[in-house]
Amino acid sequence: MGAPGAPAATSKRSGAQTLLRVSGPVRGAIAAGALAGFVSAGIGSRVVMHIIAVLDPDHAGVLTDSRAIVGEISLGGTFSLLALGTTFGVIGGLMYLGLRRWLWVSPAWRGVIFGAVTLVTIGQLLFDSMSLDLQIFEPVGVILVLFAALFFINGLILAPLADRIHPEPEYATGRRVPRIATGLLAVVSLLGLALTVDTFRTIVGDAGTCYSAVGGGEGCAVLERNVVP
Repeated sequence: MGAPGAPAATSKRSGAQTLLRVSGPVRGAIAAGALAGFVSAGIGSRVVMHIIAVLDPDHAGVLTDSRAIVGEISLGGTFSLLALGTTFGVIGGLMYLGLRRWLWVSPAWRGVIFGAVTLVTIGQLLFDSMSLDLQIFEPVGVILVLFAALFFINGLILAPLADRIHPEPEYATGRRVPRIATGLLAVVSLLGLALTVDTFRTIVGDAGTCYSAVGGGEGCAVLERNVVP
C-alpha cells in the first residue's frame, strides 16, 4: 500500500517538470539576451566611449548627461554600464523570441535584420536629437555609426545563440496571419527607418552647437572641475 502523500508528491514533480519544459524557450532567450547585451551594450558602449574620448580630446573632463566624466573610466561607471547592458539584453532576448517567427529572412540573416529592426525602433530612445551628449562631441557622424553598430553586434550574437539554445519550432503553413504580422513588422521598421534618418540628420546638423539641446544647451560642455559643489 503506497504512502498517502505519494500521489500529491508525484503531481508536484510532474507540474514542476512541465513548467520547466514550457519555460525553456523563455529561459533560453533570457540567457542568450543577457550575454549578448553584456557584450554589445555593456562592453561595447564602454569601448565606444573610450573611442569618443580619443577622437575628441578637447572635451576630456566634460560632464555628460549621465554625470559621467569623459575620459575617466571608473569601476562604478563600468559596472553600471555592464548591468544596464545586460538588462537591456534580456529585454532584447525576449523580443527576439517573440519576433523571430515574423522576420522575413533565412536564419543566417536574422541577426542582421533583428539588429536593424531594434536600431530603428527602440534605438530612438538612445539617439535623441535633444541630447547634450550628441551635440558636444565630434565627429558626430562617426559616433552615430559606432553606436548604431552595437545594435547589429547584439543581433549577431543573440540570434544564433538563442536559436541554438532553443531551435525554432515548425509552424503550420498557408495561414494568412504570419504574412500579415510580417508585413506589419516591415511597415513599422520602414517608418522607424524614416524617423531614424531624420533624427540622424538633425543630430549631424546641430553637432557642436548645443542650441537645440534640452534647456537651450545650459551646462553644455562644462568641465567637471568647474562645477560648483
